[in-house]
Amino acid sequence: MLSKSILELLACPTCNNPQLQVGSARRPALVCEQCDQAFPIVDGIIDMTPSERNPAPGSYRTETLFNLIAGIYDLVAPLMSMGVWRCDPLRYVDMSNQALGRGNKGVVVAAPIGTGMPLDRVLAPYHDLTLIGVDQSWKMLRKAKSRFAASGEKVQLIRADFQQLPFRDGVVDSLISFHGLHTFADRTKTLREFGRCLRADGFMTGAALVRGQEGVADTLLDRYERYGVYPLLRTAEFLTRELREGPFQEVRFSTYGAVMFYSALRNGLEQAHIEDAS
Repeated sequence: MLSKSILELLACPTCNNPQLQVGSARRPALVCEQCDQAFPIVDGIIDMTPSERNPAPGSYRTETLFNLIAGIYDLVAPLMSMGVWRCDPLRYVDMSNQALGRGNKGVVVAAPIGTGMPLDRVLAPYHDLTLIGVDQSWKMLRKAKSRFAASGEKVQLIRADFQQLPFRDGVVDSLISFHGLHTFADRTKTLREFGRCLRADGFMTGAALVRGQEGVADTLLDRYERYGVYPLLRTAEFLTRELREGPFQEVRFSTYGAVMFYSALRNGLEQAHIEDAS
């Protein structure tokens, strides 16, 4: 059953209506009466991907890719991190701890959540927060569901488009985006969407693959880009500039091998100006 506290955070990704209702049909779903859309709830996972006749280019390819690797991701990711990207996987644990600490007593969103690593390693009973995991891949979400069910942690999982997140404005305290930035088809729009969901001075952290750090990694990244796997790979400086040009301030980054870790705060002044104008 969907909790009231979760429902109060959500909005229709199509028309931004915050008054969603739990449907009365045989199959559980969230219903937006304003635009007449129903978002099915399957095995506790809410599918809030907006229906559209012409999906954004690359969205099918990206979801298909992550559906294919979901089954082996937990095994391959640490090996790739150490052997190719030259980054200690414990770095992700450190950043997760930082994000959970910033979001304590509030709402933490992981987008993408992938299979739930490394959050399962850092979640603990003393954390007083609401954790929501967002991904486009059904298989990644189902792997995450199994992982959190085994650990007993309460995490609401949602399938959604990162460019149309199903959250009300300013309800997220802390946002984690591990290995999302280099996969987003439209980073500018996605970063604006992250900023919209974060409260004023909300915290964002993440990690992304970057060029120009490791020779072996660059060779593989060249292949990824050539075949359209990750078509928008850039240097750490380029990605940092995009963050600073978005609705963020106090942007910081560091690189470990071919992985850039970053953190930033939502620009509170910009958000206040938008709220005053509305």
